[in-house]
Parts: sequence; C-alpha cells; structure tokens
Amino acid sequence: MTTPPSGPYGGPPPTPYGGQYPPGQPGQFPNQGYNPYGQGAPGPAGYGYGYAPPGRLADWPIRVGASLLDSLLTAIPAIAGVLVALIVNGDQEELGAGGGIAMIGGFVVAFLVWVWNRIVQQGRTGQSFGKKVTGLRVVDAHNGQLIGMGKTIGREVCAQIFNQLCLLNVLWPLWDDKQQTWHDKAVGDVVIRP
Repeated sequence: MTTPPSGPYGGPPPTPYGGQYPPGQPGQFPNQGYNPYGQGAPGPAGYGYGYAPPGRLADWPIRVGASLLDSLLTAIPAIAGVLVALIVNGDQEELGAGGGIAMIGGFVVAFLVWVWNRIVQQGRTGQSFGKKVTGLRVVDAHNGQLIGMGKTIGREVCAQIFNQLCLLNVLWPLWDDKQQTWHDKAVGDVVIRP
C-alpha cells in the first residue's frame, strides 16, 4: 500500500482551487484539469478532457428556426415600408417621392431592428429574439461566458460575409463536432441550449 502525497508540513498537497478541490473531485491534482463528468471520464465530443460547455450544443434545425425568427423580425418593417410605398403611389409605374421615403424608412427601421436584435441584445444577453424564443444562447467556446458586443459584431460581420460567399457556412454545423458555423469558429463561440 502506498501513502498519499502530502504537502510540505504533512498535510494534503496544494490545490489550484484556493485550498479546496471542486465538488465531486476528491484527490484531483493540478495537472489533471477539472472534469465535471468525473475524474478520468471523457468530456463531450470535441472538447477534450476538462471542459464542457454550460449546456447542450444546439442542434442545426433549432438554430435555423432561431435564424428564421430573427429574419422575420427584421423583415416586418421592410415589408411595411414597401406596402406603404405601394399605397402612396397607387397605380403609378414609377416610385414617387412619398413612396420612396416610405420604402427607405422601412429599410432603415429594419436595419436598426437588426442592429438592436443581433448586436446589442445578443451581445448583452447571448440571445437575439429568435434565440430567446428557441432557448438558445451564444457563449465563448473556451470558458462558457457571454462573448460581449465586440465579438458579437465580429461574429455578425463574418456571418454576412461567409453567407454571401458560400452556403456551406450555414450547413457546416451538420457535420462539425462542436456544431459551429464558420463565423462561430472565427470568433470562438458555440451556440448552446442551457
């Protein structure tokens, strides 16, 4: 029988957690890393030993549903602007000044709704309107914290660029081990269901 390792004065060895081991992890040494699935148990696919996101990774169909809800929210003011332009212009073939103002106003409001929803709300809470309805959240892939507005802006700009260049960006989560799109990978986030 071997004796357990001890500290310099005969007590337990020092720990990386302020003198205590994390709950459920007795005897875990600093070089082993924390694993909420138990000592020696593998973490979820793609995360390696010692890390698990703070929820389940979001499946592709629910992510598509959240994106469609966000698109619908943005489309409402744009469609309203077009309808008002048609009502103002009546049967005229060319767009008049009133119709043009209504249409431009609808698109400006749609853009402002997009900024509020996809950058401000998602940056502050991890949830856009669509993600809130479907119960999804965007978090940092490395520490599970919210990514903030700076990374959210980068994420949304990358999403617009990648979606215009190639449809594969939207389909990538179907076979990716972390179910990430390219824009998720670019800023280091994952979409989860808490």
